[in-house]
Amino acid sequence: MKRFIYTLTILICTSLWADAQSVIVRKRNLDVSGAGQINTLSSPAMGSNMNPSAYYSRYNHALKLSPTALIAGDIPLSYEHKLTDYLSLEGGLGITTFNMTEELIRGYSLRQDGQTLSKLGYSATFNAKFFPEGNAFQDGYYIAFNFNHRNYAQDFYITDPFSGIDTTVNEGFSWNDFGFTMGYQSRPSERMILDWFIGAAIRNKSRSTSEYVEAFDPITGIFTGQYELIDRSNATPAILGGVRISILFR
Repeated sequence: MKRFIYTLTILICTSLWADAQSVIVRKRNLDVSGAGQINTLSSPAMGSNMNPSAYYSRYNHALKLSPTALIAGDIPLSYEHKLTDYLSLEGGLGITTFNMTEELIRGYSLRQDGQTLSKLGYSATFNAKFFPEGNAFQDGYYIAFNFNHRNYAQDFYITDPFSGIDTTVNEGFSWNDFGFTMGYQSRPSERMILDWFIGAAIRNKSRSTSEYVEAFDPITGIFTGQYELIDRSNATPAILGGVRISILFR
């Protein structure tokens, strides 16, 4: 009986010692894990100074090009300045030449009474952008007020059907856009922004073209005619859209 009690006591003590060792090991594991968690949490805090968003926000100036404006015969270059995280202003000038879009719609150079030759003109633009989320020059959406002016010039070479004399007339075509656009800016790299936009505007057009005008002469009793420069203007709705590429600098 004593031997049984002695043996049972040894087993209980052995079991308690094993449990104590297990508790100690678990406690050490928890301490190691906790230390790892502290190190893990400290890393983002140390890397917060290298946040890309904070790093990119150093840039407040941009030079912009619009490849899609080429189909309208416009080669613009503009400058954009970030006033605040919610507002930026853009202004620019450009060179205009043959307007492919207008030619496809109107065909103003395809006239049988003469030939046309496009010349260099000019363009101007002004945009005011509002960023509701305060992410100017970052990835995000914006709303903009737009004013665009384009002036096209061309020479029209005329051969008078009666005298056979060649005449050159300076013709012109221009438009002014007043409208709004919505866009999305994406920043694929530190110094570049891609800007997609679409919107609507009221377009005021004016055109000066040469036309042959006939009039009846009561003295001679015959019709006489000559080429005259005719001015026309109208206002129509227009769709705005395209993409701009920005190069950032400080």
